[in-house]
Amino acid sequence: MKTRFEEEYTRLNKAQKEAVDAIEGPVMVVAGPGTGKTQILALRIGNILKETDTKPDGILCLSFTNSGVRAMQNRLHDYIGAEGDKIIVSTFHSFAMHNLIEKHYHLLDFELEPSILRDEEAVFLCDEILHEKDWQYIRPRTNPEMYFSELKQLISILKRERLSPEEFLQNVEEEILSIKNDPASISSRGESKGNLKKEVEKRVESLERTKEVVEFYRIYEERKRSLFLVDYDDVLEYAVLLVEKYEDVRADIYENYQYVLVDEHQDSSGIQNSFLKAVWGEIEKPNVFVVGDDRQLIYGFSGASFSYFEEFSRIFKGTKLITLLENYRSNSPILALAEDLLASKLSPLGLISKVGEKAELHLNEYAYPRDEIIGAGLYFKKLIEKGINADECAILVPRNHQVRSAIEILKAMGLEASAGKNVSLFDIETAQRFIRVLRIIIDPYNSILLSESLLDKTSGVEPLLAHKFLKNTKAEKLSIEEMKAPREGKGESLFEVDTIFAWGKTLERLVKNFSTKDITEAISSIGNELFINGAKSHDELIQNVEVVRTFIHLSLLFKEKNKKVNLSSFLAYLQRVESYGNHISLSTFESDTGIRVMTLHKSKGLEYHAVWIAHMNEEVLMSQKKTAFTLPIKIKEHMQERDILTAKRELYVAITRAKEFCGISYAREDYQGRELELAEIIKELPEKHFDKKSMEETERELLSLGPKTYVPVPIEISEDNMGELKTFVKVNQSLTRSWWKKNWREAY
Repeated sequence: MKTRFEEEYTRLNKAQKEAVDAIEGPVMVVAGPGTGKTQILALRIGNILKETDTKPDGILCLSFTNSGVRAMQNRLHDYIGAEGDKIIVSTFHSFAMHNLIEKHYHLLDFELEPSILRDEEAVFLCDEILHEKDWQYIRPRTNPEMYFSELKQLISILKRERLSPEEFLQNVEEEILSIKNDPASISSRGESKGNLKKEVEKRVESLERTKEVVEFYRIYEERKRSLFLVDYDDVLEYAVLLVEKYEDVRADIYENYQYVLVDEHQDSSGIQNSFLKAVWGEIEKPNVFVVGDDRQLIYGFSGASFSYFEEFSRIFKGTKLITLLENYRSNSPILALAEDLLASKLSPLGLISKVGEKAELHLNEYAYPRDEIIGAGLYFKKLIEKGINADECAILVPRNHQVRSAIEILKAMGLEASAGKNVSLFDIETAQRFIRVLRIIIDPYNSILLSESLLDKTSGVEPLLAHKFLKNTKAEKLSIEEMKAPREGKGESLFEVDTIFAWGKTLERLVKNFSTKDITEAISSIGNELFINGAKSHDELIQNVEVVRTFIHLSLLFKEKNKKVNLSSFLAYLQRVESYGNHISLSTFESDTGIRVMTLHKSKGLEYHAVWIAHMNEEVLMSQKKTAFTLPIKIKEHMQERDILTAKRELYVAITRAKEFCGISYAREDYQGRELELAEIIKELPEKHFDKKSMEETERELLSLGPKTYVPVPIEISEDNMGELKTFVKVNQSLTRSWWKKNWREAY
């Protein structure tokens, strides 16, 4: 009887079999979407175990994402069984942290084992540096947080390019000197004749301002080290330093792992290639195997570059190149569209579909962005009625904030939908209402907060009645006591008296009971009372539980990392995190089902029967945030900014997720009435690919179903789920703490 490994091996095509059989020497596989990349990696590992005496823990498989690690572990267990569980499968960062830095930290001049500085914690460190010195440029008095995100981004880029503060300063000064000495910089006419041209003067002034970043960078590095902390970018830098500098460390890795496989190598940064080169570069025919696809390089913001992918064959001489062309996911028309959008630089041949010749490709124009999602929902409804599972349908959008909007529209249409970990806490209205209540607890005399609380639905006060009450009350006199004051003779109805009085009493009790309580206990109790017990629908209940759950996790992290812990300091932390633009993922439930909604780049590695790619407007897809700091050209060339090629790669990945249907949509206007255009990269595609519909056609199509198509449908809460979910946040705090530590550990 054949084993699962043998069964899968016999099904391989010629190129796949060549990749699986090439177990010796450096090998580079160019594997387009749907060509069986994960399959050949797992089978090659099985073949190594079958054909050599290598033990499972002598094989190292590195990926760039946790999802990639989980997919490989599942496939190995499926093909090889228990032996597959012994293979070392890890992300680059996790391997570097746990196998190198924690083991050899003394060689890096750390007195104690360093720990990871998470983004949420980095806020405190950077904020401290920004506020303890009178910065001239990077901390404007009118908006101290203005450049925080860009400072973080710039430091990250410099570290990935392996530039120290001193080297960065040298680059800036060399650029200034080069500009000043360039004859082309000198004006030859007018009043400025013989002096620097005005535009050149401005660039020199900008570079002078950039020098202040160097000082921030220097202090940041010193402070971090003094606290025995390493950030995400340090991890690989220190790993490379250890293997480059210490022969014993290098030999230890080489001797422990006879075979190394790297998944998604197109996402490799220069520093990750440096790691491979340092350990195996001097070995004749090292058993290093990398798989990737230049068209799916969508992590340019993290330092990845096509040149790094291509560089592998130059680092390891005699690399065997294998190209996989047979696609087992998408029908031919979908692959033809993807090929016209973006051809491979490493393979002159396009992908060949092995599953079918027919597919639907739509390009639809709508009046507004919301109409696009309604159109997608109606199309998916038809598919679901025909027997297609909702989980086999996906809507892909360019930006994170568009994910939540799409989810809400689909759910209002009566469709199940899930967003996974794509939603940010601060984008949720419930989170903002929760924060407002917590702020009132520590500042109960803040009339602005009290006014705002009356106007949101947490209070239970009807909006018109709240406005009337506020109109009849002087803003500076508004207080909790005023809310509870007798309303006799003031013309209010009994209902108004009851709801305003009740909200005032609730706030009074919350202030009294929780202003000095443990922050996690306060969040749990208040969250249950106001948001979980007060939920009016099933969807609202689910979302509110997720919000409260996320705040609990944040409070536990805050308590673990800070000496001064109270509600006031916790809220100050939240304010910093939000103002600095940090993304805090909403702690969603793992059992999400329904239509998948995510950003374009999050769809990588997934596949669906039908994919709808929405909001493909030039103004959305190609929007860029201008950098606040002028960088030397030499450094700027290495920065992976969002450009046409990056946009094409993201769209390529999105299109090739589809098996039989791919719809692309765009809007004519945004919600403010500004005109929008179809993205240029889509305009350039041959019209033969698409079944097109104009705005007039899509509008008629939606209206033919009745005007109510545009109106949300209220969803009644399910009593079966109410009790279980209401008690969720009341669980033992130790369980919540265990959840947080588990997921934190998995992140690295």
